[in-house]
Amino acid sequence: MATLKNKDFDEFVKRQQALLEAEPVDWDKEREEWLGHLNALYESVKVFLKEYVGKGSIKLDFEEVQLNERSIGIYNARKMIIHIGRQEIGLTPIGRSIIGAKGRVDIEGSAGKARLLLVDKDATSATSLVKVTIIDPKRPSKVEEKALKHIEWTWKIATSPPAVAFLELNEDSFLEVLMKVSNA
Repeated sequence: MATLKNKDFDEFVKRQQALLEAEPVDWDKEREEWLGHLNALYESVKVFLKEYVGKGSIKLDFEEVQLNERSIGIYNARKMIIHIGRQEIGLTPIGRSIIGAKGRVDIEGSAGKARLLLVDKDATSATSLVKVTIIDPKRPSKVEEKALKHIEWTWKIATSPPAVAFLELNEDSFLEVLMKVSNA
């Protein structure tokens, strides 16, 4: 006879096996989608800085970085480097497999670091990504969940912990982040 602890473990194993047998994840497709979002971010940055690049006061470069993620494996991604006078600011992709987000890029300058997260367009903070549902079997209710297929992913600036908020990424907010990480 199995103990209560063993029954709990048995149920855990069955749930994990069911997840494994469910619709498999196409990690190659996920990687390509992530790299597409990364390239879209870089295109937005180019638009934000177009005036300065056109005048020659800012220079943009790219270099390949190697990432290694558990499910995706080893792959190359581009890192954007922004040269403003003596300042060099890197936009370094951290990865696609981020808890609560679909990707992360760190913006690092001589005076600090900021984070960009690829999150649901409607997300306003890290707490808005977490949902806890307690179901009372005696009082069943309908639980509404937003299907991942219907999420509109967008890049947002993540503020520092502990109260992480997500700020809209636009030209003004991006230029502000560049000044912050450069101690301007």
